[in-house]
Amino acid sequence: MVRVALSPVLLPLMKEFSLSYAQAGLLASAVFYSYALMQFPAGYLGDRFGKKRILILCILGWGLSSLAMAAAASFAALFLVRFLTGLAQGTYFSNDRPIIAYYTPKEKAGIGQGISFMGLGLGMCLGILLAGWISDHWGWRAVFLVFSLPSLAAAFLIHRVIREPPREAIVSGKHEGPPLSWIFKHRDLWLLYLGGIPGVYALWMIGAWAPAMLKEIGVQTITGASLYASLLGLSAVPGLVLTGWLSDRLVRCGKGRKGLIASEFLVIALLLLVFGLGIQGHWAAWIMGGLIFVLGMFLWGHWAAYYSLIPEMVPQSILGTVFGFTNSIHFIGGLLAPWLTGLIKDATASFASACYGAAVFAVMGALILFSVRPAFRWKPEIHLKDSLQEQIS
Repeated sequence: MVRVALSPVLLPLMKEFSLSYAQAGLLASAVFYSYALMQFPAGYLGDRFGKKRILILCILGWGLSSLAMAAAASFAALFLVRFLTGLAQGTYFSNDRPIIAYYTPKEKAGIGQGISFMGLGLGMCLGILLAGWISDHWGWRAVFLVFSLPSLAAAFLIHRVIREPPREAIVSGKHEGPPLSWIFKHRDLWLLYLGGIPGVYALWMIGAWAPAMLKEIGVQTITGASLYASLLGLSAVPGLVLTGWLSDRLVRCGKGRKGLIASEFLVIALLLLVFGLGIQGHWAAWIMGGLIFVLGMFLWGHWAAYYSLIPEMVPQSILGTVFGFTNSIHFIGGLLAPWLTGLIKDATASFASACYGAAVFAVMGALILFSVRPAFRWKPEIHLKDSLQEQIS
């Protein structure tokens, strides 16, 4: 909720601080600079000192930064606070995903990762929907005041409910598995690192600019635009469950997960192309809202398979660090999408061209993911330690 709160209020902020679309896009990207920066060190710290402690501290951090956002009085202050928000949020992913992987039965890894990842989608839905409504009634600063409260409550609940995985489960096998340096050297991991960038790019292009895109086609109020844009978050629920379930079925049939992920990227590319045509043709808002929902199912859904594939390829001893580094690389897309989309809007006076570019990018991602060994085949992917043993032999 805190991360996407900026999206519905970008237009009021642009008016108050006299910002261009490119400047507004840069502000929307600020959270991702520090978010990407923190992924790798946060995963390492969680592997070493415990994941639950890191989760509590980071949630408290972004709850307080949300309060600070409500008091920001300049573009520089806004950028700084959003940068600090990303610093706190960047420590979360690399510590919650390994906890989910540890406590989820292996035969249900896909649907387990999918269900647990719904929070991000539901937060996006509620964040965009409520931020637009609150902004229309009480102004954009009230949005960040209100959104700090569930963040602080979440830190308390994690303190009371979440169990730290046993330390022996994290450190066992550290001398048997690959060295930490293999995180940076392994061919298939790099394909997974780079292949996910277009998915994050497309998600945050729509996530940051959907209300403004809908305003471009004629939706009059921020509340109305936010209502349709919030469907992007709501679509996470069916998307993550269905893809997680399907990827588990493929594994039980002796198949790998990467083919499903890459195929969903091709569908994403097609839907982005159609969405761009809808912006260019000023299609009805309900049609564009439906496209956002369907597109969102694939933008969210493929992560259920992605995040269950990584534990199947990587030993538990370095899993948090790998998750962190993976997400750090992926969020190059988050860094680029809001700013580059705003720049294209300034240059072309339309968001359509940005959608076409994102579609090409998604096709490139599909080809990269299909190349994970065994390349362009649906067989199970190679585990990191098996690849290491193969090279030693």
